[in-house]
Amino acid sequence: MEFKDRLKELRLNRNITQEELGKTFNVIKQTISSWENGNSRPDIDMASKIADFFEVTTDYLLCRTDNKNVETIAAHRVDDPSNDLPEEARKSLEDFKKFLYEKHGLKY
Repeated sequence: MEFKDRLKELRLNRNITQEELGKTFNVIKQTISSWENGNSRPDIDMASKIADFFEVTTDYLLCRTDNKNVETIAAHRVDDPSNDLPEEARKSLEDFKKFLYEKHGLKY
């Protein structure tokens, strides 16, 4: 499978026409057709937007993997320094995180 096939598959699975997809990304239908026919490819910024739109990774979109899931790996630190805090401080920290999530309309 190639990018052109993956893009077409994702588009058809969403029941979106080439024209509708083009409007989403401010490109003409012929651009989508060209991508799906393998005559051209989107630039890296557009590929990222397409992956976000279809809720897949760019690696999936570019056929580097068959795993659609977006996974985040924290490579910079594996331990949690808050574990060294007293229990009362850890509870305060959790309460504050909950407050921030609610303040910004997010689920905690």
